[in-house]
Amino acid sequence: MEWRIVPARERAGGLLCVWKASIFSLEECVPGEGFLWLRGKWKEVDSVIVNVYSLYVLGEKRKLRENLRELRRRYVDLPWCLVGDFNSVRRVEERRGIRGEDVSGASEMEEFNGFIDAMELDDIPAVGRKFTWTRPNGKASSRLDRFLVSYPWSLTWPECAQYVLQRDVSNHCPLVLKCSHVDWGPKPFKTRNCWLLDPSFGEFVSSSWSNLSIKGWGAFVFKEKLKLLKHELKQWNKEKVGDLDRKCKELVKSINVLDLKAEEGGSN
Repeated sequence: MEWRIVPARERAGGLLCVWKASIFSLEECVPGEGFLWLRGKWKEVDSVIVNVYSLYVLGEKRKLRENLRELRRRYVDLPWCLVGDFNSVRRVEERRGIRGEDVSGASEMEEFNGFIDAMELDDIPAVGRKFTWTRPNGKASSRLDRFLVSYPWSLTWPECAQYVLQRDVSNHCPLVLKCSHVDWGPKPFKTRNCWLLDPSFGEFVSSSWSNLSIKGWGAFVFKEKLKLLKHELKQWNKEKVGDLDRKCKELVKSINVLDLKAEEGGSN
Protein backbone atom coordinates (compact mmCIF):
# COMPACT_ATOMS: atom_id res chain seq x y z
CA MET A 1 0.00 0.00 0.00
CA GLU A 2 1.07 3.58 -0.67
CA TRP A 3 -0.34 6.84 0.66
CA ARG A 4 -0.16 10.64 0.63
CA ILE A 5 -1.61 13.20 3.06
CA VAL A 6 -2.46 16.87 3.49
CA PRO A 7 -2.26 17.71 7.22
CA ALA A 8 -5.32 19.08 8.98
CA ARG A 9 -5.66 22.75 9.87
CA GLU A 10 -6.39 22.46 13.59
CA ARG A 11 -9.22 19.86 13.58
CA ALA A 12 -10.40 20.24 9.97
CA GLY A 13 -9.21 19.75 6.43
CA GLY A 14 -6.95 16.71 6.76
CA LEU A 15 -6.85 14.55 3.62
CA LEU A 16 -5.59 11.01 3.14
CA CYS A 17 -5.32 8.91 -0.04
CA VAL A 18 -4.41 5.23 0.21
CA TRP A 19 -4.06 2.83 -2.71
CA LYS A 20 -2.62 -0.50 -3.78
CA ALA A 21 0.65 -0.03 -5.64
CA SER A 22 -0.27 -2.95 -7.90
CA ILE A 23 -3.38 -1.08 -9.13
CA PHE A 24 -2.38 2.60 -9.10
CA SER A 25 1.13 3.79 -9.93
CA LEU A 26 1.70 7.37 -8.74
CA GLU A 27 3.57 9.66 -11.13
CA GLU A 28 2.82 13.13 -9.75
CA CYS A 29 1.35 14.50 -6.51
CA VAL A 30 0.27 18.08 -5.79
CA PRO A 31 -0.88 18.74 -2.19
CA GLY A 32 -2.67 22.04 -1.68
CA GLU A 33 -5.03 23.98 0.56
CA GLY A 34 -8.15 21.83 0.55
CA PHE A 35 -7.08 19.26 -2.03
CA LEU A 36 -4.74 16.35 -2.70
CA TRP A 37 -4.14 15.97 -6.45
CA LEU A 38 -2.77 12.67 -7.77
CA ARG A 39 -1.83 11.69 -11.32
CA GLY A 40 -0.79 8.19 -12.24
CA LYS A 41 -1.55 4.92 -13.98
CA TRP A 42 -4.88 3.53 -12.78
CA LYS A 43 -4.91 0.00 -14.24
CA GLU A 44 -2.55 1.22 -16.98
CA VAL A 45 -4.72 4.28 -17.76
CA ASP A 46 -3.09 7.67 -17.16
CA SER A 47 -5.65 9.44 -14.97
CA VAL A 48 -6.15 12.10 -12.30
CA ILE A 49 -7.80 11.62 -8.89
CA VAL A 50 -8.40 14.56 -6.56
CA ASN A 51 -9.36 14.29 -2.89
CA VAL A 52 -11.20 17.48 -1.89
CA TYR A 53 -12.13 19.18 1.36
CA SER A 54 -13.53 22.67 0.90
CA LEU A 55 -13.71 25.00 3.88
CA TYR A 56 -16.99 26.74 4.68
CA VAL A 57 -15.69 30.27 3.95
CA LEU A 58 -16.60 31.40 0.43
CA GLY A 59 -13.21 33.02 -0.18
CA GLU A 60 -11.45 29.73 0.61
CA LYS A 61 -13.79 27.88 -1.75
CA ARG A 62 -12.99 30.27 -4.59
CA LYS A 63 -9.25 29.88 -4.00
CA LEU A 64 -9.58 26.08 -4.03
CA ARG A 65 -11.64 26.10 -7.23
CA GLU A 66 -9.18 28.37 -9.04
CA ASN A 67 -6.27 26.08 -8.09
CA LEU A 68 -8.16 23.07 -9.42
CA ARG A 69 -9.08 24.89 -12.63
CA GLU A 70 -5.39 25.65 -13.22
CA LEU A 71 -4.44 21.99 -12.79
CA ARG A 72 -7.32 20.98 -15.03
CA ARG A 73 -6.02 23.18 -17.85
CA ARG A 74 -2.69 21.36 -17.70
CA TYR A 75 -4.23 17.90 -18.01
CA VAL A 76 -7.55 18.49 -19.74
CA ASP A 77 -7.42 15.34 -21.89
CA LEU A 78 -6.91 12.88 -19.04
CA PRO A 79 -9.71 11.08 -17.16
CA TRP A 80 -10.47 13.08 -14.00
CA CYS A 81 -12.27 12.15 -10.79
CA LEU A 82 -12.90 14.64 -7.97
CA VAL A 83 -14.26 13.28 -4.70
CA GLY A 84 -14.83 14.73 -1.28
CA ASP A 85 -16.63 17.33 0.79
CA PHE A 86 -17.24 20.40 -1.40
CA ASN A 87 -19.20 22.16 1.38
CA SER A 88 -21.67 23.37 -1.27
CA VAL A 89 -24.95 22.22 -2.74
CA ARG A 90 -26.04 22.40 -6.36
CA ARG A 91 -29.73 23.05 -5.77
CA VAL A 92 -32.13 23.94 -2.97
CA GLU A 93 -33.43 20.35 -2.75
CA GLU A 94 -30.00 19.20 -1.60
CA ARG A 95 -30.43 20.74 1.84
CA ARG A 96 -33.03 20.46 4.58
CA GLY A 97 -33.66 22.32 7.81
CA ILE A 98 -31.07 25.06 7.21
CA ARG A 99 -32.05 28.73 7.47
CA GLY A 100 -31.04 31.03 4.66
CA GLU A 101 -28.52 32.92 6.79
CA ASP A 102 -26.72 29.71 7.69
CA VAL A 103 -25.74 28.79 4.13
CA SER A 104 -24.57 30.50 1.01
CA GLY A 105 -27.52 31.47 -1.14
CA ALA A 106 -28.44 31.02 -4.77
CA SER A 107 -25.39 32.96 -5.98
CA GLU A 108 -23.02 30.44 -4.39
CA MET A 109 -24.95 27.54 -5.86
CA GLU A 110 -24.53 29.21 -9.25
CA GLU A 111 -20.78 29.54 -8.60
CA PHE A 112 -20.49 25.87 -7.67
CA ASN A 113 -22.44 24.78 -10.76
CA GLY A 114 -20.32 27.13 -12.85
CA PHE A 115 -17.16 25.54 -11.45
CA ILE A 116 -18.42 22.06 -12.40
CA ASP A 117 -19.23 23.25 -15.93
CA ALA A 118 -15.87 25.02 -16.33
CA MET A 119 -14.06 21.86 -15.20
CA GLU A 120 -16.13 19.86 -17.74
CA LEU A 121 -17.19 17.39 -15.07
CA ASP A 122 -20.37 15.36 -14.60
CA ASP A 123 -22.22 14.85 -11.33
CA ILE A 124 -22.98 11.18 -11.90
CA PRO A 125 -26.13 9.50 -10.52
CA ALA A 126 -26.29 8.90 -6.77
CA VAL A 127 -27.84 5.80 -5.23
CA GLY A 128 -28.93 5.43 -1.61
CA ARG A 129 -29.26 8.24 0.88
CA LYS A 130 -30.51 11.65 -0.23
CA PHE A 131 -28.14 13.64 2.00
CA THR A 132 -24.49 12.99 2.85
CA TRP A 133 -24.14 15.23 5.92
CA THR A 134 -26.32 15.54 9.02
CA ARG A 135 -25.96 18.07 11.83
CA PRO A 136 -25.24 16.32 15.17
CA ASN A 137 -28.67 17.29 16.54
CA GLY A 138 -30.32 15.81 13.44
CA LYS A 139 -32.21 19.01 12.57
CA ALA A 140 -30.38 19.79 9.32
CA SER A 141 -28.99 17.77 6.42
CA SER A 142 -27.24 18.53 3.12
CA ARG A 143 -25.62 16.79 0.19
CA LEU A 144 -22.10 18.18 0.61
CA ASP A 145 -20.10 15.16 -0.59
CA ARG A 146 -20.02 13.78 -4.14
CA PHE A 147 -18.02 12.30 -7.00
CA LEU A 148 -17.45 14.44 -10.11
CA VAL A 149 -15.94 12.77 -13.20
CA SER A 150 -14.86 13.94 -16.64
CA TYR A 151 -16.12 12.65 -19.97
CA PRO A 152 -12.87 10.68 -20.65
CA TRP A 153 -13.32 9.01 -17.26
CA SER A 154 -16.88 7.96 -18.17
CA LEU A 155 -15.64 6.61 -21.50
CA THR A 156 -12.90 4.59 -19.80
CA TRP A 157 -15.13 3.32 -16.97
CA PRO A 158 -18.72 3.55 -18.23
CA GLU A 159 -21.91 3.30 -16.18
CA CYS A 160 -20.36 4.74 -13.02
CA ALA A 161 -22.64 5.40 -10.06
CA GLN A 162 -21.94 6.83 -6.63
CA TYR A 163 -23.43 5.04 -3.66
CA VAL A 164 -24.24 6.98 -0.48
CA LEU A 165 -23.88 4.44 2.33
CA GLN A 166 -25.28 4.46 5.84
CA ARG A 167 -23.32 6.53 8.33
CA ASP A 168 -22.35 5.48 11.85
CA VAL A 169 -20.49 7.72 14.33
CA SER A 170 -19.54 10.33 11.72
CA ASN A 171 -21.92 13.08 10.65
CA HIS A 172 -20.95 12.34 7.04
CA CYS A 173 -22.05 9.29 5.05
CA PRO A 174 -19.31 7.32 3.26
CA LEU A 175 -19.43 7.35 -0.55
CA VAL A 176 -18.38 4.57 -2.92
CA LEU A 177 -17.87 4.89 -6.68
CA LYS A 178 -18.78 1.72 -8.58
CA CYS A 179 -18.35 1.10 -12.28
CA SER A 180 -19.06 -2.61 -12.44
CA HIS A 181 -19.33 -5.67 -10.23
CA VAL A 182 -15.93 -6.78 -8.97
CA ASP A 183 -15.29 -10.06 -7.18
CA TRP A 184 -12.74 -9.21 -4.50
CA GLY A 185 -12.44 -12.86 -3.41
CA PRO A 186 -12.83 -14.32 0.10
CA LYS A 187 -13.24 -11.99 3.08
CA PRO A 188 -9.99 -11.43 5.03
CA PHE A 189 -9.25 -12.93 8.44
CA LYS A 190 -9.95 -10.14 10.94
CA THR A 191 -8.93 -9.38 14.52
CA ARG A 192 -10.08 -6.67 16.92
CA ASN A 193 -7.69 -4.32 18.67
CA CYS A 194 -9.43 -4.96 21.99
CA TRP A 195 -8.49 -8.64 21.79
CA LEU A 196 -4.80 -7.76 21.94
CA LEU A 197 -5.37 -5.89 25.22
CA ASP A 198 -6.65 -9.04 26.94
CA PRO A 199 -3.78 -10.90 28.71
CA SER A 200 -5.40 -14.28 27.98
CA PHE A 201 -5.69 -13.73 24.22
CA GLY A 202 -2.22 -14.91 23.22
CA GLU A 203 -2.43 -18.07 25.32
CA PHE A 204 -5.91 -18.83 23.99
CA VAL A 205 -4.78 -18.55 20.34
CA SER A 206 -1.66 -20.66 20.97
CA SER A 207 -3.53 -23.45 22.76
CA SER A 208 -6.42 -23.44 20.27
CA TRP A 209 -4.03 -23.67 17.31
CA SER A 210 -2.10 -26.55 18.92
CA ASN A 211 -5.30 -28.50 19.61
CA LEU A 212 -6.54 -28.28 16.01
CA SER A 213 -5.75 -31.49 14.15
CA ILE A 214 -5.90 -31.35 10.34
CA LYS A 215 -4.21 -33.75 7.93
CA GLY A 216 -3.07 -32.92 4.42
CA TRP A 217 -0.47 -30.86 2.59
CA GLY A 218 0.91 -27.71 4.21
CA ALA A 219 -1.15 -24.94 2.60
CA PHE A 220 -4.39 -26.92 3.01
CA VAL A 221 -3.70 -27.56 6.71
CA PHE A 222 -2.91 -23.89 7.30
CA LYS A 223 -6.10 -22.72 5.54
CA GLU A 224 -8.35 -25.16 7.39
CA LYS A 225 -6.83 -24.37 10.77
CA LEU A 226 -7.44 -20.66 10.16
CA LYS A 227 -11.10 -21.41 9.40
CA LEU A 228 -11.48 -23.40 12.62
CA LEU A 229 -9.57 -20.80 14.63
CA LYS A 230 -11.94 -18.15 13.31
CA HIS A 231 -14.86 -20.10 14.77
CA GLU A 232 -13.05 -20.47 18.13
CA LEU A 233 -12.30 -16.73 18.22
CA LYS A 234 -15.94 -15.84 17.57
CA GLN A 235 -16.98 -17.87 20.60
CA TRP A 236 -14.16 -16.44 22.72
CA ASN A 237 -15.14 -12.91 21.66
CA LYS A 238 -18.76 -13.42 22.76
CA GLU A 239 -17.68 -14.71 26.15
CA LYS A 240 -14.95 -12.12 26.80
CA VAL A 241 -16.05 -9.00 24.93
CA GLY A 242 -19.67 -9.50 24.00
CA ASP A 243 -21.32 -9.39 20.60
CA LEU A 244 -19.82 -6.11 19.35
CA ASP A 245 -21.02 -6.68 15.80
CA ARG A 246 -24.62 -6.92 16.96
CA LYS A 247 -24.29 -3.85 19.20
CA CYS A 248 -22.68 -1.81 16.41
CA LYS A 249 -25.34 -2.87 13.91
CA GLU A 250 -28.11 -1.92 16.34
CA LEU A 251 -26.56 1.53 16.89
CA VAL A 252 -26.05 2.11 13.16
CA LYS A 253 -29.63 1.00 12.49
CA SER A 254 -30.94 3.44 15.11
CA ILE A 255 -28.89 6.31 13.66
CA ASN A 256 -30.12 5.65 10.14
CA VAL A 257 -33.76 5.24 11.19
CA LEU A 258 -33.53 8.74 12.68
CA ASP A 259 -31.82 10.06 9.55
CA LEU A 260 -34.47 8.63 7.24
CA LYS A 261 -37.23 9.98 9.47
CA ALA A 262 -35.63 13.41 9.31
CA GLU A 263 -35.30 13.22 5.51
CA GLU A 264 -39.00 12.53 5.27
CA GLY A 265 -39.73 15.62 7.37
CA GLY A 266 -40.45 13.95 10.67
CA SER A 267 -39.21 15.12 14.05
CA ASN A 268 -36.21 13.62 15.88
